[in-house]
Amino acid sequence: MAKFASLIFDLDGTLSDSVPMILRSSQATHERMGLPWSEEAAKKYIGRPMYETAAQFAPGREEEYRTIFAEYNMVYMPKMIRPFAGVPSLLAKLQEAEVPMCIVTSRLQWGADWSVEILNIKDYFTKVFGVEASEKHKPDPDPALLALAEMDRAEQAAQSAFVGDAPVDIACGKAAGMQAIGVGWGVGSKEALLEAGADYYVEDVNALGRLLLL
Repeated sequence: MAKFASLIFDLDGTLSDSVPMILRSSQATHERMGLPWSEEAAKKYIGRPMYETAAQFAPGREEEYRTIFAEYNMVYMPKMIRPFAGVPSLLAKLQEAEVPMCIVTSRLQWGADWSVEILNIKDYFTKVFGVEASEKHKPDPDPALLALAEMDRAEQAAQSAFVGDAPVDIACGKAAGMQAIGVGWGVGSKEALLEAGADYYVEDVNALGRLLLL
């Protein structure tokens, strides 16, 4: 039995163990463009749309930054990303419990679609929403509202939950009237996730399963 009427998941750092791949792509992009790079600064922009990242790190060269970053993603994604341990089995259990699920990610749609194919989790989700799906993105509620409508759960937002590893995920879910679950294996600290308004915080996938499945 499921606790929530529907679920929206973030992708990178929540379902996909892809942060090392993102950081490697980021570092390679900065080196190629002659830009300074630090892991701490790069991590702060994981979960944000690429146009924001490019504007922050390469003002005036945003298109070049996005193009080069995408090139490195295409090289590293098949080699480096994998689902977090326990995620596929949890998704299977949620599907068996007939919980409708969507993904809302700041990745471009091609990258989101390719990621779920590599991870072999596509069939668990009603739809995957990339950054192009809405004019505004996380932390704004728009993509979450689109996902709720896609799952026919617009009237059950308060009984639904957004699961993510970054404060922008929590903010997006809360702004859409949902409950929010912060996970402890991505980029966001427990303190940052709770400060953003998380209703729940879980340290590992097993704990998430116990929360989602009664």
